[in-house]
Amino acid sequence: MSNQPSQGPDYQRPENQYNGSPWPGYQPPAQPGQGAASGQPQYAQPQYVGQPSYYGGTVEPRQLSIASMVCGIASVIMGWLLLPQFAAIITGHLALRREPSGKGMSITGLVLGYLCLLGYGALWVLFVIGLAVAGTGGSNTGTF
Repeated sequence: MSNQPSQGPDYQRPENQYNGSPWPGYQPPAQPGQGAASGQPQYAQPQYVGQPSYYGGTVEPRQLSIASMVCGIASVIMGWLLLPQFAAIITGHLALRREPSGKGMSITGLVLGYLCLLGYGALWVLFVIGLAVAGTGGSNTGTF
């Protein structure tokens, strides 16, 4: 009984390989000056290791989408100013038209901008109505 684990039916020990490689089908790269019997120079081919990279593609700009989302988040915190809501809505609509790659961020900015505009806008309207009612009440002495 052997102490080594089973390597499968296709396994060959490295010393039994025809080119000295432990991997079947591996061809070592050609050395400079080999393979060109006619004297023409050999150029190295690029060798790729692993899976293809998806990070090398062109990056589309998403500044308006990011600005819309940041303004939408700011409108939740500082919505009583009403300025972040308008900025989120304007940049969100511009981003939807110009930057299709940032669609999710621009929609997030739009939704937050519109919801906060409705919420804080309603608070401002109630505040103005309350001031108007308090101002027209006249002087109330508390007697009937």
